[in-house]
Amino acid sequence: MVMQRLEFGSKDPSEEEKDFCKLLNRSTLSLCYGLPVSLRTEAVLFLYKYSESSLIGGFDFLRRYYGPSYSILYWINESAQALPWEDSWLTLLLESHSCALLLHSLDDHLADGSIKANHTILQLRTEAWSRYAQSSKLFGKEIHGGVSISEEFVDKYFKTISDSSLLENLDAHLNRFRSQMATWSLQPYLLARSYFSRDQAELVLKMYESFGISWRLLDDYQDLNDDLENEELSSMVYFLPEEKRSEWGKEKKEEILHFFKEIQLEKQVSDLVNSYLSDSARMADELHLEKYSESLKSLRISEHSPA
Repeated sequence: MVMQRLEFGSKDPSEEEKDFCKLLNRSTLSLCYGLPVSLRTEAVLFLYKYSESSLIGGFDFLRRYYGPSYSILYWINESAQALPWEDSWLTLLLESHSCALLLHSLDDHLADGSIKANHTILQLRTEAWSRYAQSSKLFGKEIHGGVSISEEFVDKYFKTISDSSLLENLDAHLNRFRSQMATWSLQPYLLARSYFSRDQAELVLKMYESFGISWRLLDDYQDLNDDLENEELSSMVYFLPEEKRSEWGKEKKEEILHFFKEIQLEKQVSDLVNSYLSDSARMADELHLEKYSESLKSLRISEHSPA
């Protein structure tokens, strides 16, 4: 049985967002030049293949990510100081965020075995983590309490990233995901702490996490068949009655999919995704991040695609 397909809405990025995306892509690719000379070409080719970029079209790792995952930095800076991105302090922020987005994806694929590790990939990962730690710390030094905040966020990530246990309800599961995305929610939060009041920075964090949760829910829905087949728990298990959640897996796959069809899971998920996006956009409006709010609203799921 195949469930109806759900997709985020789409909107063409602005020229400013396109230029900012190029800066982050260049930062990601520059990791290769921190490797031994003998590994650099292989590392570049790996990143091109991993990001499904073409040599003709150019490197675009961020094609794997929705705009609000990175444009948040651009719109916070524009709304506050509008410092040039060539500024050495903001360069550290770019390095930290580009590494965080790469590692969020790469570590997952290395951990689940979908990417086979070799010496080049391991060295690339090591370079990414090293640069992430260094740039985050140096950026944080310019913010009151920034270094300890960086350490706290990284610790939250490592405390939860390997935890896939069944929790009491969906809210608890999604709250755990807030910690699992801490390495890449750190940069918007630190930037907001440097420009805004502490309360506003906390609102930025909640706004960004709400976007992240909407993406997580959609991704889990899209991966439903594979997760059942591989018996990997996801947020979708919480749409089953509590007494049925222990049956999650390939043995009961068809029965579970039939139940989800009956309860119109696609409608429940799309409504929940849109609710988190609306909450995130509302907070963006409160922070006078109108352009960012528009990009969040454009992601709303407007209709269900046929199976």
